[in-house]
Amino acid sequence: MNIQMQLGGICILLLLLYFYKRQGTLGLYISKIFLRSLYITFCCLVLDILSIVLIVNQDAVPLWLVKTECKAYLVSLVATGYVALIYANADIRHLAKADRFTVRLTIVVGAVAVLIFVSPISIFYEGGSVAYTYGPACSATYAGALILILATLIKLYVQGQQMNPKRRNAIALWLIIWIIAALTQFLNSELLLVGFAGAIGIMILFFELENPEIYIDRSTGFYNSYALVEFIRQRYLLDKNCYGVLVSLENIQKKSISLTKIEAALAEVVQFIRQLPDTMVFKTDDREFSLSFENTETYEKVRDIVCSRFRQGWLENSPDSPDGEPLFLQPHYLFIPSGNVAENAEEMLGLLKHFRLHCAESSESYILTLDEDTIAKKRQRDEMLKTIILAINEDRVEVFYQPIYSTAKKKFVSAEALVRIRRADGSIIPPGLFIPIAEETGLIGKIGNIVFEKTCRFIKESDIVKYGIEYIEVNLSVVQCENKALAEEYINIMKKYDLPSRYINLEITESAAIAKKNILLDNMRRLIDYGVEFSLDDFGNGQSNLNYIMDMPVQIVKFDHDMTQAYFETEKAQFVLQATANMIHDMRLKTVAEGVETADQLAVLEGLGIDYIQGYYFSKPLEGKEFIKFIRERN
Repeated sequence: MNIQMQLGGICILLLLLYFYKRQGTLGLYISKIFLRSLYITFCCLVLDILSIVLIVNQDAVPLWLVKTECKAYLVSLVATGYVALIYANADIRHLAKADRFTVRLTIVVGAVAVLIFVSPISIFYEGGSVAYTYGPACSATYAGALILILATLIKLYVQGQQMNPKRRNAIALWLIIWIIAALTQFLNSELLLVGFAGAIGIMILFFELENPEIYIDRSTGFYNSYALVEFIRQRYLLDKNCYGVLVSLENIQKKSISLTKIEAALAEVVQFIRQLPDTMVFKTDDREFSLSFENTETYEKVRDIVCSRFRQGWLENSPDSPDGEPLFLQPHYLFIPSGNVAENAEEMLGLLKHFRLHCAESSESYILTLDEDTIAKKRQRDEMLKTIILAINEDRVEVFYQPIYSTAKKKFVSAEALVRIRRADGSIIPPGLFIPIAEETGLIGKIGNIVFEKTCRFIKESDIVKYGIEYIEVNLSVVQCENKALAEEYINIMKKYDLPSRYINLEITESAAIAKKNILLDNMRRLIDYGVEFSLDDFGNGQSNLNYIMDMPVQIVKFDHDMTQAYFETEKAQFVLQATANMIHDMRLKTVAEGVETADQLAVLEGLGIDYIQGYYFSKPLEGKEFIKFIRERN
C-alpha cells in the first residue's frame, strides 16, 4: 500500500504536537487556530491511510462504507484550505470580525462538504500498491480546496501589509507547497502527496511562528516580553479585563551592590515569584517581572504578598550575605487595578513603556498606579506631543519678542525671543504646557533651532536696528548645549542670513552649564570668537551661586522673576539681590531684572543700578509685527 508518505506526515505531526503540548501556552486565539489546523491535517492523513486500507480490502468491506470514508477524506482536504484561510484572516481582522468571517466561511465549506457527499465517486484498484479515487466528488474537492487556497493567497497579497511579515511569508510558503502537491496528485493520482504536504506546512508554521518556546524566557521559564505583548493585545481584542503588577528592579544597578549579590538576590526573587498562586508571570526585562491575574481578588491578594516580601529583604541566610543582613532591593511598582482604564492594547503598552522610562530615570523606589487620573495625564501628554510634532511639521512654531528696557539709555535696546506654538485653530499654547514635554522627549532641541533661525530671519528682514534694537536674546535648551555641533550650526545659520553676530545674545541656564560643561564651554568659545555674546538666564532659580558666573564666559546675568519679586517681599532678599548685583557689576558684567510689573518696582531697581528691565510693566511678549510697532512708537 502507498502509505509511506502519510505515515511520515503523521510522525511529523505527532512530534510537533508533543513539543507544542510540553510547554504551557498563552492560549492565544491564533495559536488555537494553529492547533486546530494541526488536528485537521492529522485527521486528513489518518483518513487518507484508512481510505487506502479500505480500498485495498474492499472485497471484505461494504462498498458504501468504502465510498463514505473516501468522501470523508476528501472533505478533510477542503477543511485544510478552510483552516488556512481562517489562520490568515485572524491576523488581519479584529477577533469579532474574524469570528463572523469564520461563521460565514463555515457555511460555505459545509455546502461544499454536502456537495462532495452527494456527488458520485469512483474507486481505482487493480492490485499492487496503487489505489485512489476519482470522479465528480474528487473534482468538487479539488475545486473547493483550490478556491480556498487561492482566496487565502489573494488575501495575503491584498492585505498582507497588515500582517506580521513572518506569518504572511510562512502561510504563503505552506499554501504554495500544498498547491504544488495538489496539482501533482490531480495530474498523477498515483502520487498521494497532499496529506504529507499539509504536514510539511504545519511544520513550517510551527518553527516559524507557533513554537511555544518563542514565548519563554530561557533563564527563568517564565513568559517573555514578546508573550506579554501578544497576551495584552488578545485580552483587549476579546474585551476581557486584566489586572496586573509590574515589578522593576532596574534601580539596583544604580546602587553599590556586587554583581554576585544581585544575581543571588534575583534567583531568590524568581523562586518566590514562581510560587505565587493563580499568577501568570512574564519576565519582561533583565530585572523586571510582570504579573497578570484573572480577577481583582487575586490581584489584591498577590499584590500585598509581593510588597510584603520585598519589605523583608533578601539573602538573609545566604552565603552571599556573610554579615547576615538582608539585602533590600527597593523595587519600582506599577499597579494595574483594572485594564479597562486603557482604551486599547496599544495604549496599555504605551503606559508600560512610559513606566519604564521613569524606572530608568529614578534610583529611588516608587509606586505608580494606573488609575483614571494617571491615564488622563498620560493622554494629555501624548496629545500635546502630537500637537508639538504637527506644529513643527506644519511650521506653526512661532517666535514672540518681549522688549528689554535700558535704564541707562532710557529706551528699549533688546528683546528676548520666546517660543510659542499656535494650534491649527489659531489659538496659542502657553509655553508651560508644551516646553516640559518637549524637553522630556528631546524635541526642545529642534524647536530651539527653529526659534534661532526665525529670529535671525526676523532681525534681517525687519531691520530692527533702525528702531534702536541692538541685539536679540535667544534661549538655549540643555539639549542644545549638549550638542557638539551647536556652534557650527548656529554660525552657518547666521551666515545664511548674512547676519552680523553682534545682533545675537544666547541665554544659557545653570542646568545647561551643569549637564555637559566641557561641550558647552567649547561651543561658547567658538561662538564668542565669532562675535556672539552670552547671558546667564534664570539666576536665582534653583542651585544658583556665583561660581557659575565665574566659570561661564557670560556678559549678562539675568535675575529671574521669583528673585526680583522676592526683593519687594522680604528684607533678606533685598540684601541678597543688592549684594549680588554689586558683585556682578564689580566683575564688569551687566544685570537684567525679569518680572518687573509696576512703576514703583522699576524706580527701585533703577536706583539699585540694574542695567536692564524686562517684564509685563512694559509689555507682554509680542508677535513680530506688534513688537516692531511697539518699538517704533516707544523708542
